[in-house]
Amino acid sequence: MGASTASTQLIFFISAIVVASVVVAVASRSVFNLTNGIDDRSKIVKDQLTTDIEIINDPTEVPNNPVLIYVKNVGRTTLNQNLISVVLDGLTRDDFTLTLTGSMNSYWTPSSVLTISIGQNLATGSHTVTVSTENGVSDQFCFRI
Repeated sequence: MGASTASTQLIFFISAIVVASVVVAVASRSVFNLTNGIDDRSKIVKDQLTTDIEIINDPTEVPNNPVLIYVKNVGRTTLNQNLISVVLDGLTRDDFTLTLTGSMNSYWTPSSVLTISIGQNLATGSHTVTVSTENGVSDQFCFRI
């Protein structure tokens, strides 16, 4: 009777070790995924906090046909100007051209100005333009023609 009790306890002990190993493997994978998600989110928040743009047009002197919008990178992050979005009077525009001034390379560096030229003749009245960067930071500008 003693040997069968010992063998039963040994089987239960080995089973407990196997179950514990599986639980640790699953839990460590979940913790690893959670840690990677937190790292990714931290980078996104850091980029958003160090990014800032400002539309620097004079609201009484906005050129029309084409509409010219001047946007300055006033943050600390270098941006890709090809990844901006432009919304004019509530409509997303993709028919604009970009000219970068104040930067020696092809990226929108801090303190440089991006000129957005939208080929449209706006009607007389109030208008709104919103420019958004690649990481969601935006500026809105209201003007009259």
